[in-house]
Amino acid sequence: MEVKKYIGKLTDDAVMSCSRLPALFGLSPWSSPNDELKKSMRALGVKFTDDHNVFTGNEAAKHGNALEGYILKTGAERLGLEADLEITERIESSEISLQGSLDGILYGDGRVLTTDKDAGIYCYNAESVTLDGPGVAEAKLTGAPPDDQPAPYRGPIQCQGLQICGGYKWHAIFTLFRGTELRIFVGATDAAMQAKIRAEVTDFQSRIDLFKTDGVTDWYAAMTPNDAASIFAKPESDLPELVLEGDINEMAIEMLSLRRKKKEIDEKIQSLQTMIMDHMGLHETAYAMHGDRAIARLTWPMTPASKEYVVKARPSTRGKTLRIKEYHDA
Repeated sequence: MEVKKYIGKLTDDAVMSCSRLPALFGLSPWSSPNDELKKSMRALGVKFTDDHNVFTGNEAAKHGNALEGYILKTGAERLGLEADLEITERIESSEISLQGSLDGILYGDGRVLTTDKDAGIYCYNAESVTLDGPGVAEAKLTGAPPDDQPAPYRGPIQCQGLQICGGYKWHAIFTLFRGTELRIFVGATDAAMQAKIRAEVTDFQSRIDLFKTDGVTDWYAAMTPNDAASIFAKPESDLPELVLEGDINEMAIEMLSLRRKKKEIDEKIQSLQTMIMDHMGLHETAYAMHGDRAIARLTWPMTPASKEYVVKARPSTRGKTLRIKEYHDA
């Protein structure tokens, strides 16, 4: 079995793809459902104010692409299966607007696999998995420590989507942890997950279709302040000021209360820290004790020297936090 060469992107960003499903589910550390909506809208020709921040790859992704073939070949050999690692066409679902790009196809031999930790094989979503017919092969590279369960955004959701697109009954996620340990996560069909994929993709496509027909963007609820600043990128000065009411007003009141408590706590921490530092003097390390047991190590090191640098110019963007002015007579 020859090591495959990285082929590149096969899917169309205007349509939801399997690798983007974790973000659509709100489970990606790097992207939100709104980011995915914007990605598809960009593919349709829409320009956004934050286009300069669009992720175009990094060193980790480069290494992942370079090692993909090795990871797939090694994983297939460990399972003792033949594999097709030269996939040059995308696969598409016939029932929903979903595309996928396979890293490889494994040819199952009918064996029933169970977890074998000594061999680095984990049946992670079922007690056993039958290698019934062809299955999805997915390669992952991560700097995370080895785990007995794959992170949801590192293959499981993506592979269920690929199974939908290709009609496969099982999959294997070959994950190389920290460049030193390869673990194989073998999974069966997850009917509940596939039902959720169908529902979420259908909803996503309805938002794209609404934009295409009416020019209206139906954003998802923001997940973070950064997400809110991304989708509502520039305030419209001609809109009236809002007077908050009901539940959202209660949220504002709670936020103000927590903000005051945080200020008090921060001031107390600053005061205590100052007194501890004054006591430590020129000592770099101290230990906080509970009886005769150390419960914390306190260090006061030198900060590393930094070089002078120039901050690059960047366009104006909407803030990521609210500016708050309290009326103390309220």
